[in-house]
Amino acid sequence: MKNVLFATTALIATAGFASAEVSLSGSAEMGIFGGDQGIAGYTANGDTIQNRADQFHTDIDVTFTLSGESDNGITFGATIDLDEEGGFAATNGGPEAVFISGDFGTLTMGDTDGALDKAVQETDIIGDIADASTTHSVKGFGGFDGRLDGQVARYDYSVAGFGLSVSAETADNGVARSTWGFGSTYTVALGGSDLKLGAGYQGGEDFEAWGLSADTTLGGVRLVANYGEEITNTIGALDVVAARYNVAAVYTMDALSLGANYGEVHTDGVSTDKGFGLAANYDLGGGLVLQAGYGEQVVDLVGVSGDDVVNSYSLGLAMSF
Repeated sequence: MKNVLFATTALIATAGFASAEVSLSGSAEMGIFGGDQGIAGYTANGDTIQNRADQFHTDIDVTFTLSGESDNGITFGATIDLDEEGGFAATNGGPEAVFISGDFGTLTMGDTDGALDKAVQETDIIGDIADASTTHSVKGFGGFDGRLDGQVARYDYSVAGFGLSVSAETADNGVARSTWGFGSTYTVALGGSDLKLGAGYQGGEDFEAWGLSADTTLGGVRLVANYGEEITNTIGALDVVAARYNVAAVYTMDALSLGANYGEVHTDGVSTDKGFGLAANYDLGGGLVLQAGYGEQVVDLVGVSGDDVVNSYSLGLAMSF
């Protein structure tokens, strides 16, 4: 991504050199998307729709990055994300986070990942303009964040290939139990390629979850796999366990990237959710990429005959500035 300098301010103090910078970057998408939303359909604007009509897709995203450094070498900063997506009546604020970093590690607060999501690599390693190739198939771990007030505080520290993370999220009402997360990563050198391992745990009000992941690149093919479980606690009833696993591969040759991913979630006594995704990207240079994607999902409900098949596709251009 190319960054366009928006403003720069230099602050000079007698004790040393301090600096601050504000930069602006962005992305945009244009194209078409559509798909079949299954027998039951889905609801949009009060209407029940079975087949999503082929339609135009546009999305504009602007990110402000603020960064600075104190006299004694402590770095600090923030990111602000503004998103304008077709179908929304107004501009939407995206993730905002503030951080401070030094020899002591990094403390980040705001709309940021919890320790589990930070440590465990997801399988959305290639995409398309409307996320058709990942929406139905990536059974990720990000849903364990934002269950309370949406403000996460996370501390990260790394040394000699090891990374450690601790996170917390509190409730606005002061009643629900806070969500705590713990994560760790380790990078192993494998003769020209790195194997990145991740593990994490997160728990809070009536739930807990854990996950493991592995990520490496061999002969131009990036491979990612993860596994995890979510345990939902219900008073007076047995815990419900949802086991999820995902695999993904992306092959890159010159300007062309081809990717595939598959994921499943097995929820005890409730359902089995399976999905796959396919994507192709061609880099046209200068921040312009031609993208195509397709995804499909099948949900098998226990005790219910007939499975709903949901699918979607997209084709268009992704731009980065």
